[in-house]
Amino acid sequence: MIFWQALTPVHPGTGQDSSSVIDLPVAREAATGFPVIPASSLKGVLRDGRDDEQSNRLFGSLENAAELTLTDARVLFLPVRSYAGTFAFLTCPLVLERLKRDQKALGLPELKAPIPNPGQTEALVPKNTQIVHANQVILEDMDLSATVGGAEELAQELGQLVFGAESSYFVGRFALVSNEVFDYFCEMGLEVIARVRLENESKTVASGALWYEEAIPAETVFSSFAIGDEFEELNRPYIQIGGQASVGRGLLRRLGGGV
Repeated sequence: MIFWQALTPVHPGTGQDSSSVIDLPVAREAATGFPVIPASSLKGVLRDGRDDEQSNRLFGSLENAAELTLTDARVLFLPVRSYAGTFAFLTCPLVLERLKRDQKALGLPELKAPIPNPGQTEALVPKNTQIVHANQVILEDMDLSATVGGAEELAQELGQLVFGAESSYFVGRFALVSNEVFDYFCEMGLEVIARVRLENESKTVASGALWYEEAIPAETVFSSFAIGDEFEELNRPYIQIGGQASVGRGLLRRLGGGV
């Protein structure tokens, strides 16, 4: 089990223009609409363009299947701007139940803490929270009633599992919200970045050279799994993934967990 945290916005693109206002959207799961980093992107970055015998054995070739299997990196915690505490780490029962299902399938220890089901207008937060103001968790344009202590055990367990020694940074901003609220912010809460191309001589915007890119925001935490023996390629503390690497997009750091 591997966790990745975005240090900069991430643009795992779809490889084609969109017909919507956003010209270059991020990749999303078909069923849920949650943003995702495809396993092929992780595999390509970890392979780093190598074509030697060892990389062909680990990552596969035209002649041989790969010994290492990687899964998509799915959103585990989504950062959303908060009136108090600057931002909140949001997750929902659906995301956590899928995490438990994957842990069980791979023979890994499952989450022990119960996973409550918050109401549509409710946010469950631990006792030492930073994101409650006047008994509310105020996220962007949405006000949720705060149930303090309603996810104490869950927040502590997830903090240790994912962030380890940095768990207090996470626990103070953790909020468990309903599946519908989480889905809303996965749809409406990502970054939209305007990009332009300038004329070389005049340094003004070229005609028709304005476009909008979607990006998964910095601080987002993803979960993914690797199946196979332990390979040193997976121990890299930082990777850069997705499009727009030349402008600093896609820098991830590896968090806790183990293969």
